[in-house]
Amino acid sequence: MEGHGVNVPFGARFTTIGPLTIRQLNVFAHKLALALYFEHFKRPLSGAVRVQAIWKTKEDFLINGVPEELLNLFDGYNTLIQGQWNAAEAFEYRFARNTQEGLFGCFARLRQGFFILGFAVESDATLEANRELDSIWIRPDELLKEHPHFLKKNG
Repeated sequence: MEGHGVNVPFGARFTTIGPLTIRQLNVFAHKLALALYFEHFKRPLSGAVRVQAIWKTKEDFLINGVPEELLNLFDGYNTLIQGQWNAAEAFEYRFARNTQEGLFGCFARLRQGFFILGFAVESDATLEANRELDSIWIRPDELLKEHPHFLKKNG
């Protein structure tokens, strides 16, 4: 895996991910995308906001690594910084945003083995032109429900 740019900590072990874990990871991925959207837009979320997120493990990138095309979509870089403390080793992300259109996208890395690709649109009117995509975009209040979208690993 290291040959493809995925750092593997010494003594790391593999684990299986089942249905309960998949649901929780899906919800977490969507919440992370919404949190980063809020961090960049500094506006409260409305009922019209839609979010879409998928997660991947280091094993998903085992053969080909993280696609350069994906990284090139997001020209911004950030991590958590407070004073002299910097969390880049544990959490960092690339992002792009369009404040006029209310569009946000990010690709985040947590530790060495968990990745999230997320998007948020400020208005569901943005999705009007492509209604078949509407079923994969989640309203923030749906994160609290048993939504069928969260039951399988997407992407």
